[in-house]
Amino acid sequence: MRAVRLNSYGAGLVIAATFMLASSGSVVHAADDPCQALGKVLTGRAEIIQEVQAYREKKPTADQACSTFTKLSKLNVTATSAVERDGAWCRAPEDLAASLKKQQSDIDAGRKNACKAAADMKKAQKNGGGAPAPFGGGDGIVGGEMKLPQGAL
Repeated sequence: MRAVRLNSYGAGLVIAATFMLASSGSVVHAADDPCQALGKVLTGRAEIIQEVQAYREKKPTADQACSTFTKLSKLNVTATSAVERDGAWCRAPEDLAASLKKQQSDIDAGRKNACKAAADMKKAQKNGGGAPAPFGGGDGIVGGEMKLPQGAL
């Protein structure tokens, strides 16, 4: 599985934008304030990225990775369009949308790999648990009886 990596600059942009947008105090509700909504989307995205980065320590199942990368892909698309729409108004870094777009291909590759692995595992489990079938006899010995080669010994 290919890991999604944010360089320190890209991660810093996302974190800076998240805190800047989330801390912009206002009496307007989040549903009415595009900056609070954008901050919420970027915060959710940052949380999922932390979950993905934690996979280095604690290996996920293929289903967990597929689910996480699918959520991240959708949230990244939502965040990109929100930044393009409201980023200037909310004083997001100018290159944040470009950074999010650039990361989308890595996220989609991670999603594709994780979901393919999950599908392969389900298929293997459906076909007998993924363990190879014994070669030959049913006597419990993998490969069946051992036959001696014929000819001069």
